Amino acid sequence: MRNFILGINKTQMSKSKFQNQNSNLKVYEIILGLSITIFVIFFSFLSIKRYQTLNSYYYDLGIMNQVVYNTSQGRFLEMTNQDLKRNISRFAIHFDPILAVFAPFYKIYSGPEILIVGQALILGLGALAVYLLSVKILKKQQISLIFSISYLLYFAVQRAVLFDFHAVTLATTFLLFTFYFLETKKYNLYYLFIILCLLTKEHIGLIVFMLGLYLFFIKKDNKQGIITSLTGLVFFIATVYIIIPYFRGSEHFASNYFVDINIRLRSIVLSGIDYTKMIFIPVIYSVFSPLSLMIALPEWAINTLSANGNQRSFFFHYNSVIVAIIFYSLILGFKNFNDVIKNQKIRIMVFTAFIFFSLRSIYLFNPVPSLVRYPVKYRELDLVAKTSLNTWIQNLSNENIKVSTTPKLAPFFTKRRFYINFLFDSAFSEIGLTNEDILKTIDNYKMADYIIIYRPEIGDLNSQKLPVKYYQRLREDIEYQMIYSDDRDEKSLEVYRKI
Repeated sequence: MRNFILGINKTQMSKSKFQNQNSNLKVYEIILGLSITIFVIFFSFLSIKRYQTLNSYYYDLGIMNQVVYNTSQGRFLEMTNQDLKRNISRFAIHFDPILAVFAPFYKIYSGPEILIVGQALILGLGALAVYLLSVKILKKQQISLIFSISYLLYFAVQRAVLFDFHAVTLATTFLLFTFYFLETKKYNLYYLFIILCLLTKEHIGLIVFMLGLYLFFIKKDNKQGIITSLTGLVFFIATVYIIIPYFRGSEHFASNYFVDINIRLRSIVLSGIDYTKMIFIPVIYSVFSPLSLMIALPEWAINTLSANGNQRSFFFHYNSVIVAIIFYSLILGFKNFNDVIKNQKIRIMVFTAFIFFSLRSIYLFNPVPSLVRYPVKYRELDLVAKTSLNTWIQNLSNENIKVSTTPKLAPFFTKRRFYINFLFDSAFSEIGLTNEDILKTIDNYKMADYIIIYRPEIGDLNSQKLPVKYYQRLREDIEYQMIYSDDRDEKSLEVYRKI
């Protein structure tokens, strides 16, 4: 009888323990769900406000809007190239056919908001992947929740979601789910997410290649390792050396970013050190899994060696692929560290350092809150500018009208077949082009029927900077006549029509 009673008590205790664990699990899932929802809503709102207050650009929200709009009209991934003076396939620039997925939504509502909200939603779901991956590897819901929230707070995630729209940003979440399905050995879904990753940009093939090597040599999964590596390598070669050159008529444009490496070697080393510290210090546990971090080596090398300094900046989207690998390594590194270090005081010290560096990173690099070093501030447009803008959006709504605008107006006017950016890519100077080289594009606007100038983008007319030279060329062009201005001098919105 005594044993029977003890058995009942043990059963009740086990049942109670299970119920408590299940209750805790639900609490963690609720917190995670709320965190993701807040992230998606807040950054969708902030990103839309960025666009509506003229803080987005032709590079790249304007480009993406035109590509997706044209696809929705049956012109698959078509965009205007002002240098070639004709419409071309997006494949001439980048291999990111995932953009076509957004085209059906343009049938419901046609505008950049579709891209902006879609990006925030998919990137936010990366936190779910981090949580599931962490629970699978660590079997600890609490720390898994901390890591998933850390993902939502990581500067590279928040900066990427705010910097217009880029297909490669979606690879962060796709790659995290790739790791999750790899750990759970659900290979059909694993390969599905690899394909989704590959559809976001041409260089992802190198990451998939490295993942295959990791599986083969570290995980000892020869079959999946070989298949994965071959998939990535074939994809990279096909897109970079066959598909893009075929549509472009020449080699990949970014090849210019990797010239004169010997001459730039000292700068590469110094900037590379700063870049590496910026990326890894907030997620210090990741360094305890150095072999998984090696998967990120191609992306890290591309960003470090590039002459385009924007690729090492925290303001942009170039860290998106690295983010997924870092958080995979963060989870593995946490496990490795705690497996080796049994001293509780040391564990607490390192975890405290992780929290400290994460908070410090938020202050140094994050866009919000207002207390951080470089907060985003999007001031509302004044009534005159907003009225002028809306008037001309309506007047030029016909998709067959060829329009050229200054870069910040581009997202409003790229819902058309032909669009020409009035100025130039700000990254040109980063890759060593001289003012004389850039000025060769000064007449590209002549493709347009209408040109809309937002004067704040031109700057001080006495400065003789490049935007001023472009503007003066237009003012002197007898083929174009100003037909509208809201007459506010350096704040004006001006419209020119080809005579």
